[in-house]
Amino acid sequence: HKSVESSNKSDQGEEENEGAIAALVNKEGFPLSPDVWNQMWKRAESLHPGGRKMTVAIRGCEQIPNVPIPTPPTFRTNQPIPEKLFLVQKYISELQYDYTGLQFFEVKKGRPLCRLMDVAKSIIKESLPIKCLEAVILALYLTSELPAVQRFPVAFKTTFEKNTFKHIVLGVYCNGKFGALGLSRRDTLMYKPLKYDTLHELLSDFVQCYKECYHEVDRIKLGLPVSHDNQSMEAVTWKYTYIRLAKMSSKDFKQICDSFSKHMRGKVQLIAPYLQTAHQMKY
Repeated sequence: HKSVESSNKSDQGEEENEGAIAALVNKEGFPLSPDVWNQMWKRAESLHPGGRKMTVAIRGCEQIPNVPIPTPPTFRTNQPIPEKLFLVQKYISELQYDYTGLQFFEVKKGRPLCRLMDVAKSIIKESLPIKCLEAVILALYLTSELPAVQRFPVAFKTTFEKNTFKHIVLGVYCNGKFGALGLSRRDTLMYKPLKYDTLHELLSDFVQCYKECYHEVDRIKLGLPVSHDNQSMEAVTWKYTYIRLAKMSSKDFKQICDSFSKHMRGKVQLIAPYLQTAHQMKY
């Protein structure tokens, strides 16, 4: 079906097992076509223990309660930045994680920022569940009116029982503190308050949380700060710095994080051992 295509490409940035059944992606927009709708239910049947019995029960029910529609955050003029970021995260979390097996919003990471912001507007309008990459796009849109906050992509590649998983969040930096916005199946792998003194502390927190989920972090990818101009035709630099944790000591990890932080603030060029820019990386 051209209207619903399977995708396990990193371009979708989904937090899923690369070897598992690929997620379906809605290619037709909204409202959902009958074809997309039926494909979603077929996938749900294949994933849910109740199978077809579950889908028949839900689709045939006439008394399903209305789902409340979250309201996008509004900011007060003098409201502290940490509070504003918390409101952004609260809204993203209220949309909930997408367990349907269908990715409702197609995200092509190579598109200009303005096109990605159109996706964010659609997410707000439709108010449907989303996954981690869609959450990052939405977070970029909702924080675009906060010029004091630098935003940069942070992507993780992890291993669990010989299976590979990918996840992405939006790193944030303001007034000497780091944090993160996003969405995940695990509460510990998404939102991080604006409280970390260094990028190393933030990333180490994620690594520790992954360990508590029995995942080993193989690689972290850091992107460059994203423009606050939602009309920008520039593409987001999703992959600028690669951190291969298996090949370095804790001291080297900290040194790379410190070097990237200084570069992000425009103070020095990015030079550190074990660190490669995207064009140098060999897959």
